[in-house]
Amino acid sequence: MSETRIISVYGSGCKNCHTLFDNAQKAVAELGIDAQLEYVTDIVEISTKGIMATPALAFDGKVVSMGKALDANAIAKLLLQEKSAAADNASDSSCCCGGNCC
Repeated sequence: MSETRIISVYGSGCKNCHTLFDNAQKAVAELGIDAQLEYVTDIVEISTKGIMATPALAFDGKVVSMGKALDANAIAKLLLQEKSAAADNASDSSCCCGGNCC
């Protein structure tokens, strides 16, 4: 069973920000990922994440793109790359739980 992913789009509410949000929804649907999408417009929260250009995209709090309205295919590719990297890190662990305890 997989955990629900938090996918965040940060932006001011402009057309590009809405496009990124829509494309993130499409990517999640195409991949069949259990995800909660959120659209963050609070400038204080955006700045505390270190985002200097919007729209920005984050997976589980980690900013993965800034200043681009990525298409659904690019977002899906990022999601798959991150999933693959997380699996590699878990398999590299010398811990008995595969890296899930820390």
